[in-house]
Amino acid sequence: MSKPAAQPRKRDIKAYASGAFKPHGHIEFWTEGQVVRIEAQGPFNREAFQAVGLAMRELFATMPPAPVFADILEIRRSIMISPEALEAFGHFLAQMSANKSAPRAVAYVVAPDVEGRSLVLPLLDRLYAEHGRQFAAFETMAPAEAWVRERLSQR
Repeated sequence: MSKPAAQPRKRDIKAYASGAFKPHGHIEFWTEGQVVRIEAQGPFNREAFQAVGLAMRELFATMPPAPVFADILEIRRSIMISPEALEAFGHFLAQMSANKSAPRAVAYVVAPDVEGRSLVLPLLDRLYAEHGRQFAAFETMAPAEAWVRERLSQR
């Protein structure tokens, strides 16, 4: 009898919070082959993205992603982000680039009823472009997964 496939270990940013203030929002992530899957629910503050940086460093140290990988983020309820959090996220993206641990592509799945969708997605699009990332946003998972598969198959 074969063993069932091991479930990927999910990391929750709350376990990586280290500052005086707690992270706002909920972010969990794990790897599935060439894809880093992220489930998030905002609104988010700066401390949330500082914790993401610590958690990602541990993830990449213990279970490095494939040499070429992509991120799929599914955002629920709210994508609202404070200006300080957006700045911290920019630092996180720059650090990933400097460490050569940046994904080839990043897909967000954000349903039309998610708070802040029309406000925040253009800000993220601009931020990802500044850091040389391929970025796209989708309303449902299936087209996001197809877009990521296409980007991963490119040489």
